[in-house]
Amino acid sequence: MLQRRTIAIILLIAFSLMPACASKTPKLRKQSEALRNLGEIYLNQNNFTAALKQFLEAEKIFADDYLLQDDLGRAYTARGRYQKALTHFKKSIQLQPDYAAAKNNLGSIYLMMKKWDKAIAVLDELSDDLLYGSPHYPLYNLGWAYYNKKMHKKARSYYKRSLELAPNFVLPMRGMGLSFMAQGRLSDAIIWFEKGAEKAPKFQEIHYELAGAYLKAHRYEDAKKSLQSAIVIAPDSATAQRAKRELEALSI
Repeated sequence: MLQRRTIAIILLIAFSLMPACASKTPKLRKQSEALRNLGEIYLNQNNFTAALKQFLEAEKIFADDYLLQDDLGRAYTARGRYQKALTHFKKSIQLQPDYAAAKNNLGSIYLMMKKWDKAIAVLDELSDDLLYGSPHYPLYNLGWAYYNKKMHKKARSYYKRSLELAPNFVLPMRGMGLSFMAQGRLSDAIIWFEKGAEKAPKFQEIHYELAGAYLKAHRYEDAKKSLQSAIVIAPDSATAQRAKRELEALSI
């Protein structure tokens, strides 16, 4: 009898606490959201340390926010901590299974980790999601995965689909150029690199890659111009240093 009464008292205490806990949840969520919003401002300013600090404080208050988990993944990605980012993107999807942005971010992390098949598994599902507002991103990422698997025809098919949805999207143009270069199709590669350079004149890498295609095609004056363009865009970058060395070699 005493044992039953003890159990009843424990249950009464537990149930009496539930409304109080429930009433705290919206308040905690708002506090967490305020910290998340601040962290997103820092993230957009590329202040990743400050962003991560705010996100981690927000997680202590309310962890079950799929947007916060995605933000944490993005912050850890920017810091190069891919395994940590992976954990948070997966948690974001677990909390909100139809959150397409986190799925694309998860696929992107697998690409950065060179886990091509895992990236394809995630992104392939996302590319057929008619509700995703930016399907050209996963399509491009799928192209990049297949390019790295040396499946060039399939890679180009995804790049083309990406460009059909976003004709000014320069990354698949670069991808087309790289794919044709890998197969020794210089004239096709040059066409796509030139398109990309025209659409994004400040995209340093595409000027450098265009110069490489010109060199292989023995178009040395065009190569010099592209190398000079790459240098001017960001003179102190590693790409600019490579371009300077190649330009010096051509000038000898």
